[in-house]
Amino acid sequence: MGMKLKKLRSILAGPTFTGGLLFFAAVAAFVWANVSPDTYNAVWNQPLTLNLGKHVEKAPENGQVVEHVSYFMSIHLKSLQLFVSDLLMVIFFFSVGLELKGEFVAGKLSSFKKAILPIAAALGGMLAPAIIYHLFNHNAADIAEQGWGIPMATDIAFSLAVISLLAKRVPLSLKVFLMTLAVADDLGGIAVIAFFYTEHLNTGALAIAMIGVAFLFFSNMVNARTRWVYYVVGFVVVWTQILESGVHATIAGVLMGFAFPTNAGMLPKDYAVKAKKLLGKIEDKGHETIFRGMPDAETSDTYFELKQLTKYAESPLASVERTLAPWVSLLVMPVFALANAGVNVSGDLSFTQAIATPVALGVGIGLLVGKPIGIFLFTLLFVKLGIGKLPEGVKWKHIFGMGLIAGMGFTVALFITELAFRTTDLSIREIAMNYTSEAKLAILLASVLAAIIGYTFLYAISLKRKH
Repeated sequence: MGMKLKKLRSILAGPTFTGGLLFFAAVAAFVWANVSPDTYNAVWNQPLTLNLGKHVEKAPENGQVVEHVSYFMSIHLKSLQLFVSDLLMVIFFFSVGLELKGEFVAGKLSSFKKAILPIAAALGGMLAPAIIYHLFNHNAADIAEQGWGIPMATDIAFSLAVISLLAKRVPLSLKVFLMTLAVADDLGGIAVIAFFYTEHLNTGALAIAMIGVAFLFFSNMVNARTRWVYYVVGFVVVWTQILESGVHATIAGVLMGFAFPTNAGMLPKDYAVKAKKLLGKIEDKGHETIFRGMPDAETSDTYFELKQLTKYAESPLASVERTLAPWVSLLVMPVFALANAGVNVSGDLSFTQAIATPVALGVGIGLLVGKPIGIFLFTLLFVKLGIGKLPEGVKWKHIFGMGLIAGMGFTVALFITELAFRTTDLSIREIAMNYTSEAKLAILLASVLAAIIGYTFLYAISLKRKH
């Protein structure tokens, strides 16, 4: 039973399942928005009030007993979509920050030799789509030109799900290269959000947030490992003040992730010695420690000591990242897809007209054509200059096929779409909403085509290699 449960958890946490769940959520949102657009908009875009702790007090008024209802807490939300964008996505970007720090400290980005080629590929895969988008929209007299950042993103969950389906048909080093590229791409996307999609800036609030960030980094430097300090300061100071400053709140998540401690509490050898002593205490007691299925107090205390020892020995960053991963992949990202992939195509423009607009063409062609070309050319340039070297077993056709798969933008692309065309100017609100729908439609279509074309290309070249 234990082995079956472990295998089930492994499947649920795997890129194929999580990518499939994300795809299902996106399809469900698209169908929902077109079958019943009124209910879709009502669920995600209407103001919402959550009342907690209802209290009813009866009091006489004008000879009648009147009930006065009050609540312990009332939470007013502008919309569920903003809740997802400004809170749930902070959790997503917190996990991204943890992953990025882990990769920089001891992972695929920890040395120049390991990192330079995937980073170069990611840079090419960001610049080329942005240029293509600009070519289609540089003459726009309104906010259409602001969407240049949309096709720059690669969705790590979708892209890894597709390449995982190829299993042994592609070199393992190609999957590692794509993972590293996608991580570097996330870092680039974060920079774009922070520097180019900030409407206004409250320097006072930003200064307070940075003081909070500095405190977290100082805590890290003095090896403060108490996690609640990072959570409390991160949420109460950094998140709230970043939100107030005008910089998007997701940047708070990234900064909190980068500030989280990485150092293990002890060396593995020291942990093994102490753990063996505790395990020896349990082993010496034998079966008499269990009575009616419950261990005695001394054994329970030993279990607790072992648990605390393990918690202390482990890197806090690695522990939190592992705990957070299933929540992000199985809840946060699918909910985000449900809230943002619902594009209604029954408006003024037909489906064909919607995907032929400059915004849609810039996004779609940027992802489908710009991504593989940018990734391939920058990888080629850095290899020819002798700065980087192709991973073992990886050929140039693999790089091009991987570039096609990297054209799956989705999560971050949809997120940037919301920021790019967000406006308080009522005179262009309708135009901005149309651009948002066009861009989202292009992202969905391009991501599906990128998955099919990229998978087919890599599958085909693997067959040729066998013959």
